[in-house]
Amino acid sequence: MSILEQPTRQHAQPTRRLAQPAKPIMTLDLRNDRHAPMITVSGEVDMSTAHLISELAEHVITRRPARLALDLSGVTFFSAHGISALLRTQHAAETAEVTLTLHATAPCVTYLLAVTGTGIDLDMPATNASR
Repeated sequence: MSILEQPTRQHAQPTRRLAQPAKPIMTLDLRNDRHAPMITVSGEVDMSTAHLISELAEHVITRRPARLALDLSGVTFFSAHGISALLRTQHAAETAEVTLTLHATAPCVTYLLAVTGTGIDLDMPATNASR
């Protein structure tokens, strides 16, 4: 197509589409389970989102619950930044004498934690160890 064949702005028909809401990269959900507060993480945990996990967890830890549970079963991508966020959260929990528990983990999380051997010592329920 040559320049002469391209429609000009005057002749171009405007297209009207309703904007679809952008799907979030990651979501966090805080709920009070009957045993402990639980943070559920879904989506991608990368350099732009990982800090949100530790920030929310540290906020919950300031309330001094006996236990804090993390559900990472909905994570679709997990980077080294996610490990850093878990280490920060673990440190904050230990300092406040709060037990940090991984309720469930996605395969990508389990794999990265195992391969890196970061020494994250989280209380993992027996039901999750069989996955």
